[in-house]
Amino acid sequence: MTWFQCPHRLTLDLRGDQGQRDTPNPFVQMLWKRGTLYEDEIVANLKEPFLDLSAWAGTDLELRTAQAIERKEPLIYGGRIAADNLVGEPDLLRLRGDKYIAADIKSGSGYEGDEDDGKLKKHYAVQLALYNGYPGAQGSFS
Repeated sequence: MTWFQCPHRLTLDLRGDQGQRDTPNPFVQMLWKRGTLYEDEIVANLKEPFLDLSAWAGTDLELRTAQAIERKEPLIYGGRIAADNLVGEPDLLRLRGDKYIAADIKSGSGYEGDEDDGKLKKHYAVQLALYNGYPGAQGSFS
């Protein structure tokens, strides 16, 4: 969802010279590490069984996620979904009825301001909306 903050970032990520990218600064690296530790803690404390696909990557992960969805696994962690030219890796896919709801685990608030009366951060909202619009997601087909 970086194109909400910088309209050129998407093009640079796709077509730019990766050798010209700045090395992430120590603060950003610390945030990533804390986010990963938080996600690991949340997943370790899930009170229900789940299919863990986090060891897989790329097209293998996408295939295994599609197979898990076809089997109607109740909760999938670390999957990869695709529709048309969009690809996403939501942290969780939870089966509700006959459709899946995608969710991401964030260590920070998803809201601008107070959670009770604040607004959902636009890049979080768009990310979840895209995840939940893939075939098989909640409300994606009748």
